[in-house]
Amino acid sequence: MFMCFLIFTFLSINANAQEGKLSGGVSHEIPSWFKESFLDIKEDIDEAKAKNRHYMIFMDLDACPYCAKMLKDNFLQQNKTSDFIKKYFDVVEINVKGSREVTWDENTTLSEKELASKLEIQYSPTILFFDDKKEIVLRVNGYRSPEDFKLILEYIQGEYYKNMNLMEYANKIDKQTLYTFKDNDMFKNIKDLSKIKTPLAIIFEDGSCTQCDYFHDKVLKNKDVKSELKKFTAIRLDANSTEEIIDVDGNKTTPKEWAQKINLDYRPGVLLYDDKKLITTVDALLYSFHFKEILRYVSGKYYEQYPRSYLDYLKVREAELLKQGININIAE
Repeated sequence: MFMCFLIFTFLSINANAQEGKLSGGVSHEIPSWFKESFLDIKEDIDEAKAKNRHYMIFMDLDACPYCAKMLKDNFLQQNKTSDFIKKYFDVVEINVKGSREVTWDENTTLSEKELASKLEIQYSPTILFFDDKKEIVLRVNGYRSPEDFKLILEYIQGEYYKNMNLMEYANKIDKQTLYTFKDNDMFKNIKDLSKIKTPLAIIFEDGSCTQCDYFHDKVLKNKDVKSELKKFTAIRLDANSTEEIIDVDGNKTTPKEWAQKINLDYRPGVLLYDDKKLITTVDALLYSFHFKEILRYVSGKYYEQYPRSYLDYLKVREAELLKQGININIAE
């Protein structure tokens, strides 16, 4: 089972820290052109349909650096992506810790926080797209670059979700080559993954990856990340490759088939295994601190202590580090 996780930190922890400081929380503004809504979802979708528009919910959290970046790059800046959203979408903001009442359907009214729990929201931001039948047709976890998000928006606007998933759609699109694969001494060239005994990190990249340069140049060069990644066998795969490999379960496949099978549409997408069991999937932008801690969560087997969510582990881990006098920057 894939485990997702909410990319945010409870900044209130800092108030109880004796020495360490928690930084990196970023305030953000909601675009003035977002829909003014009474948070009646059925009514909002009907109004969007009447205008031949699509309906999107942007679920965010106060002081979330990923939310701030997503809004800045895709909604607030004047670019092709923001222009496309304004033309074809009604957008409503919901705070995953908020208290406003949301009418979800005829029988369900609950707070924003309760709705986030009901939908098992694990990322901040999370973006939900609906069809005119009030069904969620796509959930986007975490940050996406303008190039990646524009493809998602076109997928929804063209209603391609009626016939294919996002991965199938993306594979049909001619995408610009933006990234040249970078070598890393920690990456191993192993084709039979079923023989690996250590914790395993499988990293999917491709030439259209908009976040891979940052991943290599910033995250993988962080000394704490490097220290944690050494506990893994790290395998980098080209998500478009048709070269035969053997997966963790001993099945013959190719990286392309594997990525399509699990519908892994984010690059670099990372699968983290321990004892041949998939523990969690990283399918959104992570800054160094969060990436280091998700590695530790797996290699240290903390998923056994916190099986419900990586979030439960992260909250305890942050408090522990702050008590030790260690500063944490969640946006580096």
